[in-house]
Amino acid sequence: MKRFIKYFDGQTKLLIKNSSWVLGGNLFRAVMMFVKSIVISRGLGVELFGVFNLIAAFAILIHQFLQFTLGSVIIKFGADFLGQNKQAKFQAFLKAMVGTSLVLGFISNLIIIGATFLFYDVFFDRPNLQLYIILFGLVSSTAFIDVPSIGLLRLFYKFKQRSIIDIIKVALELAVVAIVLYLYPKNFKYFFIALVGVRLVGSIIFNTSAWFILSTQIGQFWKAKVTAIQSEKSEIINFTLSNTGSRILKNLSNNGDVLLLGALSGPSAVAFYNIAKKLAQTILILVDPIANTLFPQLSHLISQRKFGEIQLMISKVSKLLVVPLILIMGGLYLFRVDVIQLTYGSDFLPAAKPFIYLAANAILSALLFWNLPMILSMGLVQFRFWTEAVFLLLGVVLAYLTVPSMGASGVALGLLVTSGGAQTIFAITTYTKSSKEAKHAT
Repeated sequence: MKRFIKYFDGQTKLLIKNSSWVLGGNLFRAVMMFVKSIVISRGLGVELFGVFNLIAAFAILIHQFLQFTLGSVIIKFGADFLGQNKQAKFQAFLKAMVGTSLVLGFISNLIIIGATFLFYDVFFDRPNLQLYIILFGLVSSTAFIDVPSIGLLRLFYKFKQRSIIDIIKVALELAVVAIVLYLYPKNFKYFFIALVGVRLVGSIIFNTSAWFILSTQIGQFWKAKVTAIQSEKSEIINFTLSNTGSRILKNLSNNGDVLLLGALSGPSAVAFYNIAKKLAQTILILVDPIANTLFPQLSHLISQRKFGEIQLMISKVSKLLVVPLILIMGGLYLFRVDVIQLTYGSDFLPAAKPFIYLAANAILSALLFWNLPMILSMGLVQFRFWTEAVFLLLGVVLAYLTVPSMGASGVALGLLVTSGGAQTIFAITTYTKSSKEAKHAT
């Protein structure tokens, strides 16, 4: 046991400590989300479940275009200001981020309203869903308020508190949705009203709790003068825009795949694809907590030029993950049909075909969990943008060519090419660059 403990260096122990709370919260959240997807899919049926996912993808994709990855910006520059003991600049910066989030949320809702009427016939073959799209967009815009809260909780290592709040939110949403679908099965209207209402309440709970927890660290930031960060303004804007461009491309591949499939094959194919995607993403339960806690930790380490410690930490954690991930992939491949049959029922068995491509993509992302935190912490945002742009184009072309013959599997294959190719390039680049920096540091 002592030998096992000695295997971990100081930074790896800190990462595991922070990740453990996120892992616990994510495990509970993943189980609840998994159960919720089963409840919704069985409660609505294949067709209505596909319609709901199209509505969600349409509204969320537009919001994500304008969220500007402000959570990452808060961590990156918040760590810089706090590390330099510039509290006044930190408060001014936070005020600017919160104000920007609110303005972007308002603009995003206006775009959703306009896009709903302009592009409705492209993605939806059912009449009279416009009001549902707009309402879902309005409640989803609470994400613009959530983002600064999430960024601050991560910045100050409040992983335990965030996990507890997330558990409460998810459990509440599952309970309300399950009750409504039990009482009114296949009633899309009642289900939708319940979901919108409980998500609004969940956002209020989350943000109220977060700001209370962080009150000591952030102080009365709303009284700060934004002009205090005038000298850092251009750097913040450049980082934000470059990183946002990359995030938009990632969101296009993560949500645009649903819209592309809906336009080419209809709601039923979307339902099968969404089921496969949710199952595949459960693999990331193991590593999402590590990736989430790694970014603020890397930001502090890189600001101190401790590249040797970074490489040691990543190497040790990666070695621990390789064998479990390979075993998981093998098990999922062998029992993919049985898993879908047992959980979602025979109506959703076609989801087994795209599942294997999506699972392979998730396994690769899990193994290279350190990619995005390293890219952001090292400031390689423009490189990230152009790499993802090239692979997104390749993935879209591949999906467009294969959907007529492969259906949902064609989009899944396109996503594997888009994400897997970019992840591989990122891994090679960041590891090479950090190795050079480590040698210079010594």
